[in-house]
Amino acid sequence: MRINNQAMVGLATAACLLLQGYIFTYVLKVEPNPLISILPLLPYIVYIYARGARTWQHHKPMYWIAAILAITILDIIPFVLDRT
Repeated sequence: MRINNQAMVGLATAACLLLQGYIFTYVLKVEPNPLISILPLLPYIVYIYARGARTWQHHKPMYWIAAILAITILDIIPFVLDRT
């Protein structure tokens, strides 16, 4: 089954948001600022706008998925380091 680029980026965003929420709630037991919680959603929004511009970035979903993963990891790291 072939999945289109927007669905791949959307699924990666949803997975990162859910994983981040799980880690914050059950593993680290912290409640971060709501802006930090929705930060991985921003690259997806930019991806949707890039789709309308028909730029090369729209046709490279792995770059967008990597950006979403990086932002999610960068959101979690300060709370992990603060815990230790």
